[in-house]
Amino acid sequence: MECNNVSSSAVPDVCSGSDGAVMRNIILWPSTNSSLLAASSNAYYLICVGIPVVLYAIVRLIQRFGPYVFTEAKSPSHRTNSRDDRLLSRIHSKWYDLTMFEHPGGPIAVSLIHQRDGTALFESHHPFIKREKLLKILSKYEIPKDDESERGCELMDPRDDGYYTWEGIDNDKFVSDLKELVCDYFSAIAKKRGVTLNEAAKATPARWMLILSLLASFFGTLPWYIHGNWAFLFITPLLAWVTMVNYWHDGLHFSLSTDWRVNAWMPYLVSFLSSPWLWYHEHVIGHHAYPNVDHKDPDLAHAPQLMREHQSIKWRPSHVGQSRWQHVLLVWSVAVGIGLGLLNDFKTNLKSSYNNAVPYSPLSRPRFLVHILGRLGYLFIMHIWPYFTFPLWKAIIWTTVSNVVLSVSFMVNTQINHLTNTCAHASDSTNFFKHQIVTAQNFGNGSLFCYYFSGGLNYQIEHHLFPNINHCHLPALAKGVKQICEKHGVPYHHAAGYREAMEKHFAHTEEMEKRPE
Repeated sequence: MECNNVSSSAVPDVCSGSDGAVMRNIILWPSTNSSLLAASSNAYYLICVGIPVVLYAIVRLIQRFGPYVFTEAKSPSHRTNSRDDRLLSRIHSKWYDLTMFEHPGGPIAVSLIHQRDGTALFESHHPFIKREKLLKILSKYEIPKDDESERGCELMDPRDDGYYTWEGIDNDKFVSDLKELVCDYFSAIAKKRGVTLNEAAKATPARWMLILSLLASFFGTLPWYIHGNWAFLFITPLLAWVTMVNYWHDGLHFSLSTDWRVNAWMPYLVSFLSSPWLWYHEHVIGHHAYPNVDHKDPDLAHAPQLMREHQSIKWRPSHVGQSRWQHVLLVWSVAVGIGLGLLNDFKTNLKSSYNNAVPYSPLSRPRFLVHILGRLGYLFIMHIWPYFTFPLWKAIIWTTVSNVVLSVSFMVNTQINHLTNTCAHASDSTNFFKHQIVTAQNFGNGSLFCYYFSGGLNYQIEHHLFPNINHCHLPALAKGVKQICEKHGVPYHHAAGYREAMEKHFAHTEEMEKRPE
C-alpha cells in the first residue's frame, strides 16, 4: 500500500496493512483517498478565493448603502434632523440632542443610548477624559427644559431611571484612584508607542497577530469540517469559540480599534453566538450597565422556566433539581444555537424588549429584512447544511455535537463570572464602579489557559470597570485594581481557576433551586 503517496518500500511497518487504514481514520489530516483529497483541495481553494471576494463585495455594498440599511451606523451627514430621525438621550437627568454630534467612537456607540438613560454607558466609556470636559462638550447639545416635549424627549421605558446615584462622584477617592491607575498605565504605553491614550487602550500589534492567526486557523479547518472529518467535529467549533471570544466580544465593546468601522463590521466575520445588534442590547446596554440588577440585566432571565439563578425570577417546581449535571448540560447545550441565536432574537423582535429588561426599538423595514436574512443564514450554518451533505445519522451528529461544543464553551466562561452566592445578589446603587466590582468574579488570574480560553473574561472585574479597554491590557491592570479595592474596603472576588469557579457557581445554582420560604 501507499501512505501519504510515499512508495511502499519507504513506509514504516506501523503504516502498512490494516494499521494504515486505522491511521487514516484517526489522524487529524484528511484522508489520502485521491478523490476526497481533490474535493478538499477544491473546497479549500473556493474558501480562500471566495471569502475575500465576498468580503470585498460586502464592504463595497456597505460603503454605498450601509447607513441607509444599518440605521445604527448613521452618521450626522446621513441624518435629516427630522423628528423621526433625531438621536436623543438623557444623561445625568438632562436631555441632549446628539443628532449632529460626530462622536469619536462612531455613530453606533451613540445610537445605543437613543431614548434611554445613557448615564452609565457615558460614565464607563470615558476613563481618560475629565468629567468637567465631557460635560462641557455635552452642554453644546443640551435641550432646554421647555423644549423637551416638543423635541420628543421620551424614554422607551418610563422605568429607566438610571438606577445609580451619581452625586458626589467627582470627589469619590475610590473612583479617582481607579481613573488615575488607568491613566498612568496607558500614558506610559502611549508615550512609548507614540500614540494617543485611546489608541493605547485598544488591541496591541501582538493582539492583532493573535486575532489574525486565530481567524486563519478557524477558516483553515473548514474544508475538513465540511467534508466530515471526525476530528474537526470538535476542533472547528472549539476554534470558533476561541476566535470569537478573543476578538468578537472586544469589537462589540468598541475596544478592538479606534476605527469604529473595524469594531462594527469585524464581528460579522465569525458571529455564531448572537446577532451583533441583539448583543449590543443584551450585553452592552443591559448587562454591562446594570449587572445583576432586577429587571434591568437581561442575563438574569434567559430561561426562567428551566433555570433560576436570581431571586427576581419566580420560583417554579421545574427549578427543583436544576443543579443536577443532566439538567445543566441540557440547558447549556442549547443556550447558544437555539437560545441566543434564534429564540431570544425572535422574542425580542416580537415583543420589542430583550427578556423584558431592555427596551428594543423596532427596526426599519430594510434593516429588518437584512436582519432576517442574517438569521436565516445563521440557521442554515448552525443547523441545516449537514443534511444536504451527509447521511441522516451523520448530519444529526454533526449539527448536535458542533452546537453543544460551542454552546457549552460559552456557558462555562460566562456563568461563573456573576452567578455565585457572593455576587448574584450583591449591590451598590450608590456607586456605579463599586457595583461593577461586587457583582463580578475573576478566575484563574495569571493562568494562560484561563486567559486565552476565556478571551480575558477571567478578568471580569476589570472588564466591567473599563469595558472599552481591550482585554489584552486587563492582566496588567488587575493587580492595581485589587490593591485599590483592598485600600477602600471593596470586596474583590476571585477563584483560583475553572474548577473553583464552577464549584462556586453550582453551589449558587443549588441554593437557588430551593423554594423560597
